[in-house]
Amino acid sequence: MKKILIDLQKVSLLLITVLFFSCENPSEIGFDFDGNADAISAYSDTLSLDISTILADSTVNGKSNYILAGMVNDPVFGLIKASAYFQPSLVTYATSSGTTALDTFSVKANPIADSLRLRIVNSGLIYGDTITRSFYNIYRLKSPMNYSKNYNGDESIDYEGASLARFGINSKSFVSDSNTSIAVFIDLPKSIAQEILNAAPKTGSDNSKFSSAIKGFAIVPEGTNKAVYSFITGPLSAATSTLIANWHYQGDTTKYNYAFDLNGPRHSYISFDRSTSVLSQLSKAKNELSAKLTNNTSFVQGGSGISTKINFNNLKNLGSNIRVSKAILEFSLKAESVNRLHPKLFNFVLAEVGSRNQQTRNSSNALTYLTPIGNDLSGVVYSLVDSTNTVNLDITNYLQKITNKTVNSNGLMIMPAVVTTSGNGLLANDNLRRAVFTKPKLKIYYTKY
Repeated sequence: MKKILIDLQKVSLLLITVLFFSCENPSEIGFDFDGNADAISAYSDTLSLDISTILADSTVNGKSNYILAGMVNDPVFGLIKASAYFQPSLVTYATSSGTTALDTFSVKANPIADSLRLRIVNSGLIYGDTITRSFYNIYRLKSPMNYSKNYNGDESIDYEGASLARFGINSKSFVSDSNTSIAVFIDLPKSIAQEILNAAPKTGSDNSKFSSAIKGFAIVPEGTNKAVYSFITGPLSAATSTLIANWHYQGDTTKYNYAFDLNGPRHSYISFDRSTSVLSQLSKAKNELSAKLTNNTSFVQGGSGISTKINFNNLKNLGSNIRVSKAILEFSLKAESVNRLHPKLFNFVLAEVGSRNQQTRNSSNALTYLTPIGNDLSGVVYSLVDSTNTVNLDITNYLQKITNKTVNSNGLMIMPAVVTTSGNGLLANDNLRRAVFTKPKLKIYYTKY
C-alpha cells in the first residue's frame, strides 16, 4: 500500500486520527493511542501520546468575578470547602470623557448610623444540593486585607471568633415569586456602620486608605452544608454584591446611604480533600497523574489548579520531512460526569507546560497562553459544544513548530478559562466548574515529502 501511494504521488496528504483512550481500532487512517500500529495506514509509523492530569502550585483567585462559600462532596474531585473574604471599597465610575472617577464617601460631622446590610447576588452558579438550605456565619477579619495583593486560593485569613450574623440560603432565595433574580440581604451590627462613618473624613476619598482603615469580612460555611454558592463581585451595579451603610443626622429627617462595592481586595479560600477520590494520588509533591491510573480519563477543574496535560514527544515517530497543514484536538466529556449538581466547564484555554508541570511564564514572570502565532498574555477561548459535550482545540501552529523543530516544548495544558472583554481567554480560578475527559482525538492533516 505504501509503495503504491508513493508511486502515484510523491507528496501525499494524510489524515491521521490518533485515538488516545480506545480499545477499538480507528476507523480513519491513524494509530492506536497505545502505540499499536494495527490500524490501516499509509505509513507504518507508531505514534504514542501521553495524557495526564496535573496540579498547579498556585491558584490565584483574588479580585475575580466571584467569591465562593460553602461545602460540597464531589464524587470525582472530593470534599471541597470554600470560605469567602472581602473588603468593602469605595465606588468608581466612568466619566463622560471616558476616565475613571471616585464616588467620594462624604459624611458631615456627627453622623448617626442606622444600619449596615450586606447584599449578596448569585448568578445561578451553585455546586451541589440547591434545594437544602446552606447556613453561613459572617465574621470580622482581625486585620484589613492587603489592597494591592492578588490572594491565592490556599491562603486563609484570620477572623474574630464571634459571629456577626448567621444566614441560610438555597437556590430559591435568589428568585422572586415572579421568577426574577433577587438579592439576599443580611443585617450586620450597626456599630460597624458607625465605625465606617467615623472613618469617612480621613479615608472617604482614597480607596487604599479606606481599605487599610476598615477591616473586612469572612463568609464561612457551617459543617452540614451540601453546596457551594458563588457571589458576584466587581464594580457597583444591580448585578453585583454590595455593602450598604444607612445613617442620619440629629434633627434631620433625611436618610442617607452609601453602597460600597466588593471590587477591592477579595478572594476565596478553597480546600480540597481528594483522599477518597480517583485523584487521591495527586498532590503538589506528586503533581502529575497518568490517565492510565485514572481509568483512561483526565480532568480539568476551576479553583483547584487541576488541568489536563498532553505530551507530544512521540510525534517524531511520524518520521521526518513532515509539514502539518491542520491539527485539531477533540475532547469529549465523560457522559456520567455531566449532571446539574456539578456544573461543567464551557470555556477552555491552552498554555504550554513549563518546568514542574506549571504554566509557562515570560521574562517578566507573567503567565503566557498559546495563540495561533505563539505565546501571549491571553489565549484563544475554546468553547464546549453543549449538545455534544465536545470541545475542539486548534493546535496547528504549535505542531508545525514542533515538527519543524523550531521550538522545544514539554507539552500543552488545557485549563478553565474566563473570557475577557476583548474575547480572549485567561485562566479562571474563581469557580468550581469541571470537566472529566475521555477518549480524546488528535486529528492531523499533513504532507510528507
